[in-house]
Amino acid sequence: MAENKSLVNNDSTTNVGYESLPLNYSANDTDSMLLSSHKNSKSNNIANDDNHESSNDNDSPKTPLLQSFQDSYIYKTGKQKSSSLYKKIEGIWTFFPNNKTTNNNILGWFIYLISSEPFIVSIISTYMPIILETFATLNAVKVKDHSQPCIDDLSLVFQDKNNKCVLPLVGRWYVDPSSFALYVFSTSVFFQTILVISISGLVDNFNNTIAFKKKVMFVFGVLGATSTILISLLYNTEFYSLALLSIVSNCCYGVVNVIGNSLLPVILNDATRNNADDGKKINELTTVISGRGTSLGYLSALLVQIICIGLITKLSVKNPTIIDNLKSLKIAIFFVGLYWIVTQIPMMFLLNDSSNNTEQKPITIKIIKTNVTKSWKTLGQTVIHASRLKQVSIFLVGWFVISDSITTINSTAILFSKNELHMSTVNLVFVSVSSLIFAIIGAFCIPSFLIHRFTLPLNKLMLVIIIWACFIPLYGILGFVFDSIGLKHKFEMYFLAVWYGLSMGALNAVSRSIFALIIPSGRESIFFSIFNITDKGSSIVGPVLTGLIIDKTHQIRYAFILLLLFLVFALPIFRALNVEEGKQEAQQEAIFLEQVI
Repeated sequence: MAENKSLVNNDSTTNVGYESLPLNYSANDTDSMLLSSHKNSKSNNIANDDNHESSNDNDSPKTPLLQSFQDSYIYKTGKQKSSSLYKKIEGIWTFFPNNKTTNNNILGWFIYLISSEPFIVSIISTYMPIILETFATLNAVKVKDHSQPCIDDLSLVFQDKNNKCVLPLVGRWYVDPSSFALYVFSTSVFFQTILVISISGLVDNFNNTIAFKKKVMFVFGVLGATSTILISLLYNTEFYSLALLSIVSNCCYGVVNVIGNSLLPVILNDATRNNADDGKKINELTTVISGRGTSLGYLSALLVQIICIGLITKLSVKNPTIIDNLKSLKIAIFFVGLYWIVTQIPMMFLLNDSSNNTEQKPITIKIIKTNVTKSWKTLGQTVIHASRLKQVSIFLVGWFVISDSITTINSTAILFSKNELHMSTVNLVFVSVSSLIFAIIGAFCIPSFLIHRFTLPLNKLMLVIIIWACFIPLYGILGFVFDSIGLKHKFEMYFLAVWYGLSMGALNAVSRSIFALIIPSGRESIFFSIFNITDKGSSIVGPVLTGLIIDKTHQIRYAFILLLLFLVFALPIFRALNVEEGKQEAQQEAIFLEQVI
């Protein structure tokens, strides 16, 4: 009787998996099948007992119902489907069937992107400008009377447009709250560039192993994520601490990003060291793995943004004040920091060198100083080396201008949306998500469409995309002339977010393709380090100039004029670029370097 009671209780679990059965298969058919199997197994109980005695002692006992269920169509089909699904998922990072260590390293590299990408998309692009500007506003004073606080009534939803304020810094300088956000971002990029050059040189010159690189990535990842979490715990008066933590977190992300990107070639070189056939395919593997990793990073960032929207919406009140909006924003920032610190943990267990004989060198202050100095000397030599290639020099100058404008447009648009259009935090996150989605579409679709549809060469393609991007600041400038268009309504910002995303994605894809064609073969890492430094360095100039304009006028709209001029100035530079001539220069330089070396 006890056995029958357990059978009845367990029978309720047999509903799992019915959706995988044929259309004419019903639950009643399964019940009758299981009942029939149970009766047959019970009538043969003596014979089964003999078989059980001769079976392996490690086999767990099975009830007749469990045995009949495992023999059923449901169980077999469900098991096959789960096994097939796992193999498909595993196939994402399995490129070397007989090399588990390398496959784990590739999975660990994917996890690095999954854990860190949401920081740049959520924090730097969206939340950081908002929280810096909000803290500055809460601690600001009125322009006309520095003894009066900027906001008298904290129950306000948004600051009055006509109430112009300035933030006192060290009791001597007064800056616009929006300028404060831009200055902090520019300062963080400046220190990030210095730190990245120093740390990356130390890693490459001192110990270029996977084990050492993962430790450096993990340390800076934990420090960056912790700084992000601490931002969410600050009091509203601690704007100096907010600026410091913002700088620290962005610097840490820069180190993780650069070392993480340099890790993939090390993983593949380590895997193909003793295999000539695999070595020939390393370029194709790098492209495929990098593409998958980038896609996973974007999907992770998109997922985090969606979760943040849910958190902000859940915590929002009916008539939110400035303080209420700030509280929900802090929760979102806390989640991004927590996500970063937790999701990077598997990376420490997955990333390992294929050889166990890697030498563990002790690191000292003297070694750090020597290798950091060497990295800066190497950078100087690389810059001199790149200046000998005319087309590379033209490209880098043009990219400096373009990258400066595109990066600054994002921060300026977020601040403009908050202060001028009075968009809520949820609205701003939706704007960020829209630009992210269409950046992915722009990177994949726009270049191929223009090349195949109009057979444009790459430099002409770059000009078309720059002209396309010019519409963004131009549309903001139209607000000086018209009352109904030119960023006067919230829906216009969603439209520009789509336009901006397509422009940013296409520019990033085409620029990297052009640069890869005009640099010497075998010197890709060195030249792409110059490319990254140019990209980062340009982000210092634009925000500072934009901040100075806002300090002078106390209107963000005037910044669009500067951003349009940047884009227009880049047009003649890229018009002078000759990709075919650049290819010839690269080939000649590669031959020269082979002879010298």
